[in-house]
Amino acid sequence: MVSNFSEEDRDGGEIPRRRRMMYLLRVVVLGLAWFIFSALSSIYIKRTINILPAVAKLTLLEFAVGAVMTWLYLVLLRREIRVTPTIIKSFVPVSIAYALGHILTNYSFGATSLAFAHTVKALEPFVAVILQRILGDSAAHSKLMYLSFIPISAGIGLASTGSMKFTWRGFFLAMASNLCFGTRNVLSKKTSTSSGVDVIDCFLILSILGTVYTIPLWLLCEYLYGDWMNTQIQDMSPESAVDFLLSAGIGVVAHWIYNQASFNFLFLTSPITHSVANAARRLFLIVAALLYFSHSVSGRAGMGVSLTLCGIMVYSYAVARQRERVTLPHTVQRT
Repeated sequence: MVSNFSEEDRDGGEIPRRRRMMYLLRVVVLGLAWFIFSALSSIYIKRTINILPAVAKLTLLEFAVGAVMTWLYLVLLRREIRVTPTIIKSFVPVSIAYALGHILTNYSFGATSLAFAHTVKALEPFVAVILQRILGDSAAHSKLMYLSFIPISAGIGLASTGSMKFTWRGFFLAMASNLCFGTRNVLSKKTSTSSGVDVIDCFLILSILGTVYTIPLWLLCEYLYGDWMNTQIQDMSPESAVDFLLSAGIGVVAHWIYNQASFNFLFLTSPITHSVANAARRLFLIVAALLYFSHSVSGRAGMGVSLTLCGIMVYSYAVARQRERVTLPHTVQRT
């Protein structure tokens, strides 16, 4: 989706009222699509895994469908697909971290409650900052950013001891996905700058490489658990089989739609708007998961989630302000 607005327009310049209203309408529609389809993707992926824990097969389907739908999207837009073997090669390190992060995220959905998995994944910014220091990134961070990690860490600690179906396996899988996505974020700075591709091309490349990486995992799982999976499928009632196929289909398509909505929302707005909206999306995902799966939440867990989300909001604000000061180009993070 291409914007007709310049940077001055986005900052509130003089534009006709009708154009301004259309611009705001597009931002609102994209924001709603981003939130709603993000929740639908998480919920229906979790629902699919609950029916049959074929996580490797489901993740492979997400990557493959994402690659095909993005290619068709670019073809329909009649836009040149700026993907070459050289560019794909430059994305290999980033794509490995991205694919592993996505695989581990789906496994964490199967190992614990969806709400708790999203709460733990709120630690991703904290992990990314630590990795930047370990890898020798000299970028300075504000005190406000570091202070935001206090409520995030304390909130996750409280949520872990509340009634959100805490499991150590789910916790470590979600934290491992944070480590992978944090590595992806650190590596993507150099890759996106040197390759010159936009976010849509980037998502296409990551989806293609993610498909390639997930095939061996899928084959391994088929070798180890194929007989058990086949038995589970044969024992399914017709209603369960239809539910499984519909849930998988909705989850995979919703995953692609919410990524495209996120990319276009960022294109039409500023980094600070996108960061704050992304923090609000995390709250939306947790609440949606709690309501859909009817999980009871203790006062301690509720306080933990609230503290975590407050920390996310502060962190998002601090990062966005820092980006504006150093005039970094737009980037998108998938969490």
